[in-house]
Amino acid sequence: MSAPPSRLTAVRDIATTIGLLYDVLMDANAVDPERSPSQMRKLWGVTKWLLFAALIAAVAYRGWGLWHDVESSDVSLHYGWLTAAIALYIVGWVPACLYWKWLLSAVGDHISPFQIVRAYYCGHLGKYIPGKAGVILIRAGMVAGAGGSFVRGGLTAGYESLTTVATGAALAAMLSPWILPDLIERSGWEWLAAVPGYPYSVPVLVIVVCLATLPLAANLFARLARKAGGVQVIAAESLPITDSPTAKGISTRLLLAGSLTVVVGWCVHGLALGCIIRGSGATNVDWTDWPLWTATIAAAISGGFVAVFAPAGLGIRELILVETLKHHVSPQQAVAVAVLLRLVSLTGKLTAAAGFWPFGVKKKGAAA
Repeated sequence: MSAPPSRLTAVRDIATTIGLLYDVLMDANAVDPERSPSQMRKLWGVTKWLLFAALIAAVAYRGWGLWHDVESSDVSLHYGWLTAAIALYIVGWVPACLYWKWLLSAVGDHISPFQIVRAYYCGHLGKYIPGKAGVILIRAGMVAGAGGSFVRGGLTAGYESLTTVATGAALAAMLSPWILPDLIERSGWEWLAAVPGYPYSVPVLVIVVCLATLPLAANLFARLARKAGGVQVIAAESLPITDSPTAKGISTRLLLAGSLTVVVGWCVHGLALGCIIRGSGATNVDWTDWPLWTATIAAAISGGFVAVFAPAGLGIRELILVETLKHHVSPQQAVAVAVLLRLVSLTGKLTAAAGFWPFGVKKKGAAA
């Protein structure tokens, strides 16, 4: 009689099933072209909550198993480190705000930096609305309230989000041999270890691929940003893409500059994750692991963005964190860090939004 599958195998099977079902649903119109759009929306509305429930159950099962793998707990909270993590988490989004301002200026909206920062941080609360569109709608609405264009605000907000997520995914890919040391063995790709220069050849390869595909990414992001912004019919010149440094629009050079700027933000978030690890009671924290923390949190947040059925990436982010960090801290601490990151990020978002929200642009004619 064969041995029962491990808990990790069960989680992988569930994740694979979810992915396949998601792919079918996203292409459901091709499967049944006669089904009305309203029926498909209702079906997807029900299914995404079923997917979300299954994901949460799988992650909880995995976390429970890791937590009880050892008899005694080595988790102890240090609130000073966690407070520092909240501050760093808030500051880590400043480079993305700067990049969004560049995008808005490139398409003709010159909003004050303060109002852009205000819209950006308040928009974070939209992540807890399923579908990811809440973030873009909130930011676009606040840009319009500050004197800009709702359409251009939504398009550039979507463009910035895609750039941030793609940059985070690239960082994670560059450092994957270090954040998941047994990835090659478990994936069956042992031949990669025989590539000359491995593992240092991996980040070099990722950088080369990113630079080579930058023009394609610029146009792809523009298309996806239009869709994410809820704009079904829009003239191409509303979000121009050009390589000319003198032309008005979003160029591949701006995409490259924005990507490099966003990397700084990911590094700050990596430092925040390091503070959370220290705040969970881990005593063997090596600050030279900062790049690994950066890649780990980038992978977790980017992965959560892709899961459109999970509000704020709930479940996906925690699963990525636990499976990555268990190689560097104890299993219980990995679970604790995943939960603490969620609390730190939510606290940071609420704090920033509460701080910026009262300072909106006053309407003309309003009482002084």
